[in-house]
Amino acid sequence: MKFLIKESKFKETIIDNIDKNGLLDTLTVTNMSFTKLFSMIGMDFLTNKVMINFIIDFIKDYGVFSVHEIGHDPIPYNKTGDEYREISYFSKQYVYVDVYSGNNNLGNFKVHYENLSDDILMKVFDIVMDAYDAWKPDT
Repeated sequence: MKFLIKESKFKETIIDNIDKNGLLDTLTVTNMSFTKLFSMIGMDFLTNKVMINFIIDFIKDYGVFSVHEIGHDPIPYNKTGDEYREISYFSKQYVYVDVYSGNNNLGNFKVHYENLSDDILMKVFDIVMDAYDAWKPDT
């Protein structure tokens, strides 16, 4: 019974830390992988707010970056007529969506993380988590 109480208290402490200090801090303090941490507390706690705050915290600490820097392909954003749009660059407040027509880059526009669809936000989160795993200091 003591183990269950300790496990429950640990879960509560982790969730409180994510709420107060963010996922990036919690991963650093616990020295756990994302997969292990969320296998213990449950994926229900991975909200859009937690993902967005993680992305912003990561970029504040590690800097802006492109998907190409970590070996990923751009994320398809949408296609309208002859235009194809994809996300390949992440900044503190938003993603840059590059617009192409054929082989021509027509420019880009910004989309705040809060305005991304759930599906695209999850793809952005996965790429930023991969960057975190690749760039975090060894402990």
